[in-house]
Amino acid sequence: MHTTPSVKYKTPLEAWKDLSAGTAKGYARDIARAMNITEGQLVAAGVGDNVIRLEASWGELIQKLGSLGEVKIITRNEHAVHEKVGLFDKISAKGPMGIVLNREIDLRLFLTKWAFGFAVTTSTSKGKRKSLQFFDHEGTAIHKIYLTESSCDDAYEALIDRYTAAKQSSKLQLENYDLPSIPAADDNIDLKALKSEWASLKDVHQFHGLLRKHNCDRHQSFRLVGKEFAEKLTPVALKDVLEQSVANNISIMVFVGNKGCIQIHTGDIEKVKEMGPWINILDPGFNLHLRQDHIAEIWLVRKPTKDGIITTLEIFNDKQESFALLCGEREMGQPENTAWQNMIESLERHTTVSAAAE
Repeated sequence: MHTTPSVKYKTPLEAWKDLSAGTAKGYARDIARAMNITEGQLVAAGVGDNVIRLEASWGELIQKLGSLGEVKIITRNEHAVHEKVGLFDKISAKGPMGIVLNREIDLRLFLTKWAFGFAVTTSTSKGKRKSLQFFDHEGTAIHKIYLTESSCDDAYEALIDRYTAAKQSSKLQLENYDLPSIPAADDNIDLKALKSEWASLKDVHQFHGLLRKHNCDRHQSFRLVGKEFAEKLTPVALKDVLEQSVANNISIMVFVGNKGCIQIHTGDIEKVKEMGPWINILDPGFNLHLRQDHIAEIWLVRKPTKDGIITTLEIFNDKQESFALLCGEREMGQPENTAWQNMIESLERHTTVSAAAE
């Protein structure tokens, strides 16, 4: 969630003590922003008190998370928060990539972006709350893992003992990411080849390679490829899809990610509720909080595969960055659920499109 707290703290440590005691008015991310520091720096201020700095091959640590039993995990970006409860299982982490393929906890991990890790203990109205929190090189939160009443506390303590950093410093050596490469200008993209190769896709995972080949970014490709494969929808499309999925018992997949992690929900959803600018899914094992006022564009996208067309709903901010994606649940090797496809195809189109898409 997002608020804009007034700055009343003189130091990060002062803010952290208030926050970790449960007396701060606001969330860590927002308090840090108001203080002109990163969330990672705010959490690190507690090192030596209720924060322990970790040091590990992050892929190795991730492969041991199944020992914790049931946990609550959170992955977020500036516009959406994705929360799941479940077990770490079916874990693979080699080199720069990590994958967790349990249905309850389904993650794609980009481990070169993982820079800092902490074991954190904070206070709540229900008692102590223990977590593992990971941040990227810029100090932005990548992924958080919270113990629940059903978690194994001994396993948590064993992980901390094994991966406690020798130097418990509160100082973070932050680095800015290089600016993303600039895609080719519209006029320099071979539109005929882009459309032809798009039509020849056999797997949705080939799509990233297609964009790289043509030096074309995601949003740009949707604008240029034409209505056969991408159509701009009205801003209410997300709300319509969530409410219709509940009403018609359509099982969906919801992707939210950042530079270091993509978190996925698969299954039915039960309760959709609007609260101010947020639209929320409030289910026992899955919560989504998404800022509708941050939605600049929503696109219906069709990708051919050997199993038929796969239809996705892709959500962009005002910087033309994708921050959430929805699709219908589908078993590998099976065609897309026609109920999902029909629902998506029935959504209202935006009245204006680029000339290239007409």
